Amino acid sequence: MQIKASPSVTRYGLLLLLTIQNTATVLCMRASMINASAANQKYLVSTLVLTMEMIKVSLITALIVVTESNFSVIGAAKLLYKEILCRPLEALPLAVPSFLYVIQDNLIIYALSCVDATTYQVTYQARILTTALFARILLNNVLPIQRWLSLLLLMSGVILTQVHFHQESGDLSFQSKDATYWLGLLAIGCATMTSGFAGIYNEKIIKNGQQPLLLIRSFQLSLFCVLFALMGVVIKDGALVITQGYFHGYTPFVWLIAAMQAVGGILVAGTMKYADNILKTFATANSIALSCVLSYFLLGDDDTFTPTFLIGTFVIILATFLYSANSVPPKLTPSNIL
Repeated sequence: MQIKASPSVTRYGLLLLLTIQNTATVLCMRASMINASAANQKYLVSTLVLTMEMIKVSLITALIVVTESNFSVIGAAKLLYKEILCRPLEALPLAVPSFLYVIQDNLIIYALSCVDATTYQVTYQARILTTALFARILLNNVLPIQRWLSLLLLMSGVILTQVHFHQESGDLSFQSKDATYWLGLLAIGCATMTSGFAGIYNEKIIKNGQQPLLLIRSFQLSLFCVLFALMGVVIKDGALVITQGYFHGYTPFVWLIAAMQAVGGILVAGTMKYADNILKTFATANSIALSCVLSYFLLGDDDTFTPTFLIGTFVIILATFLYSANSVPPKLTPSNIL
């Protein structure tokens, strides 16, 4: 007798898992940066990105074996040979989004070495705006006026998180942070651009492509990501890898981060397939709120919680909900997985 979970249990189970994964990955990555700096055992960001991509390829390969070839490794190998090696030119356009995804991962990890987890979670929501802009440019998508208003509200919230209210003078000014903090914000801004462009470009490729199997497209995208991540290791940190080793600074904590980041893409795919964009928005909002609380108690980021920051965070969450209201669930694409 087989026991099947109801659709509501599946949806909200995925919501819970995605919320935990989003929050835990960001907090763990930030904590690993703090611990590595304190112990003077910093791991190389480029190697972490490559490790994440290799785990992701392994997970997608396992999914292909299970879902596309009925647990047959030989059948999966034949399928990959037929769909990839026999049709290499069809995969070449995927090199562009793959390169951008690798850049994005490096930017995110660097940003978390410069800013606290809460600031990252809040400001990174600006990728909603960049995605909408690139969708208008590349796909000629026309957004209704209420969505543009929600995007303006979103940017207002992001700006509010970065200003400070002076009680004595009653003036607002940008928070006085060091150069490292502002470099972190710049990295987040660049990551929102790469995220928006890569996602929409990938969607355009999928719409114009001939590959019917989602997992095969995802596998192709992951292979390009591994290639570009490997090039990043060689070009950026090749000498250090030779002298101190590929896994220098790796702890069980770092391995956990790599695994959670890879699994996160699969959870997003499951959320898109079995739930909808609104539920994913709930996960995002829950993750922001949890990050604020846990970052305060676990990582000691108490200087972030100014009144303007909290108001800006609320505005961002509200704008995210308004943007997703009455939206049509997006088509599942490899950009949802990777």
